Amino acid sequence: MGAGTLIRPRQRSRVATRQKADQLLEAAAAIIAEKGFEATAIRDVGRRLEVSLGGMYYYFASKDDLLFQIQFRTFGALLAEQERAANLPGSAEDRLRGLLVGHLAFFAEHPNEMKICTFELESLKGDFYDRVLTIRRKYYRLMEDAIGELTGSRDRRTKDADRTRHVTLFVFGMLNWAFMWYKSGKDGPVEAVAAEMMDLLLHGARKRRDAR
Repeated sequence: MGAGTLIRPRQRSRVATRQKADQLLEAAAAIIAEKGFEATAIRDVGRRLEVSLGGMYYYFASKDDLLFQIQFRTFGALLAEQERAANLPGSAEDRLRGLLVGHLAFFAEHPNEMKICTFELESLKGDFYDRVLTIRRKYYRLMEDAIGELTGSRDRRTKDADRTRHVTLFVFGMLNWAFMWYKSGKDGPVEAVAAEMMDLLLHGARKRRDAR
């Protein structure tokens, strides 16, 4: 804020409300990632941050709304970051590598939220499910386009469309299960893991002849 800029009481209240909601969502993500959505009660989240049940319902209309907010915010933030990465200059290989790094880096910062997004989509119902699925599909298409550019088959109507789809699903299979095994101290930085994934995509599992 510049000198003399005033924050009005209502603005200050909105900022404080958003910050508190963010804290509650972070706490909820940790509990749900550990116990699962069905075994988590909305009062469990309140207890962790000493917020009454009535206070929880001030921020979230229901437990379903709480789960929706976690997934919608997580995928919205991931999609926005990955769209920026996809628009950076460079080759098709550069773009795909950037997306792999971006996904793994986002996971490393938000492991609980990403675990919930992997396991708890079907726990959402109705409009909550549809809204999260719309973002997930946008993200899928972003990755599919990058892979199609790399393989030279971006047109989904060609005979190579199934291969591009399969490769995209293989990539998401690697990315979405990273939380089961990835430890930075053991596996190295996300850039190194992304490089290994990229090498696997480009050259397969056999040891490259030029490897030393």
